[in-house]
Amino acid sequence: MNFAVLQIQNFSLHALRRNDAHLATCPLAITQGEGRHAIVAEVSPEAVGVEAGMAVTIAMARCPGITLQPRDPAAEVEAQRLLLAAALTLSPRVEATAAGCCTVDLKGADPTKTAIQMRQCVTELAQNGLPARIGVGTTILIASYAARIAEPILHVTDETNFLHPLPLAFAEPTARQIEILTSWGIHTLGALTDLPKAEIGERLGTGGIHLWERAAGQKERVLKLIEPPQSYVAQWRYEPPVESLEPLLFKLTRYAERVAWELKASGLVAQELTLTLFLEDETEHRRTFRLPEPSAEVDRWLRVLHTHLETVRTNASVTEVILAAAPTRPLEKQDGLFDTGLKDPATFWENLARLNALVGNDRVGTPVMIDTHRPDQFTLEKPPESIPTATPPPLHPPCGLTLRRFRPAWPAHVLWIDDRPSQIECPHFADAIRTAVGPWQISGDWWRDAWSVELWQIELASHGVYQLVRTKNGCSLEGILD
Repeated sequence: MNFAVLQIQNFSLHALRRNDAHLATCPLAITQGEGRHAIVAEVSPEAVGVEAGMAVTIAMARCPGITLQPRDPAAEVEAQRLLLAAALTLSPRVEATAAGCCTVDLKGADPTKTAIQMRQCVTELAQNGLPARIGVGTTILIASYAARIAEPILHVTDETNFLHPLPLAFAEPTARQIEILTSWGIHTLGALTDLPKAEIGERLGTGGIHLWERAAGQKERVLKLIEPPQSYVAQWRYEPPVESLEPLLFKLTRYAERVAWELKASGLVAQELTLTLFLEDETEHRRTFRLPEPSAEVDRWLRVLHTHLETVRTNASVTEVILAAAPTRPLEKQDGLFDTGLKDPATFWENLARLNALVGNDRVGTPVMIDTHRPDQFTLEKPPESIPTATPPPLHPPCGLTLRRFRPAWPAHVLWIDDRPSQIECPHFADAIRTAVGPWQISGDWWRDAWSVELWQIELASHGVYQLVRTKNGCSLEGILD
């Protein structure tokens, strides 16, 4: 198992279908040429009675409902990038051999692990709209021959028996060579290689020797390796511009699949996604999503993006979209022996991401106290991966009343007599103050955002003990003591 060839037959047709939801199931043909000289280059199975090479007029007569489309170079480039990203998951040594075809050098790879990866690769490519075939052999030629007839994976172990029945056309003979060999009664690769190589060279010259070597799968060449992607960005246009969510999500899904494949091929995951919508009125809408858990799973990305897009309202149609992923290394952690983790981490992080999209990243998280004397100051941090072990109670437990804070604090109008609170009125009640203890004056952060607070604990005439706060902006009830 030295080389693998990934091939997609009717590549232009599948690339076009992958890029347009309306072409997924209808009879479709890719045309070549113009006017009366236009012919069918590729045809889908739904177009009954139509064959490649047929004139367009005949194809329309045989299949009245057929859709005729030219090639879409942008769709083919995107599909080729997806194919190469899939190949890079098998090995870092990959060649972009042709449109819809790439060659992988598997030297040094673990055969068992690679076989599992190839099956997974074929399955996921088919789900992404590209039905691929994989041929595996000791030479590039044998692997390419196997890819042409694989269903969907063919690993050649017995080269002689594999090559012998293959048609002579696999070795790509010239028209003159076909004429001569057919007159000799030679129609397969095995029939040609049964003849001595030297005698073929005497009769057909150097071209005959090269043909014999191709028929035997012995033609060697050096792979022109590609560089793995350095950035993980997808950009596409809508013609005409789109106004609804469905067509926007269709292409977003397709391009996100490719970006995720490229991340996986590099052994990376995304920690942030940036989505930019360019509008017809030359404005743009941009939003960055920090994923709660770095991931290269498209389904998780789309839940976050879909939730956000459902809330977006624009004044113009969308003409262009850019999706960028910020890469990072996958998280590697080892939980403690007695740590308690989440029962369903994937669902938890997905729901958290949806909350982030709805209310904003700065409003979701676990509250953590800030190291400051300023009252009730905290920040929201990412929840821990596992539930931490409970800390032991303090040696000297807290004493006194417990303050239960109001969030937000209740604004209050206070009547002061001799600089002490006497009457209070707030949205929930109005009452006389029986007893007031205080004030406690605290302040800080004089070097940046200076603050000053005066605290009072007040007992009302009819009910309850409350904590009153007095600042330069007025008074408020901070909470109730019990």
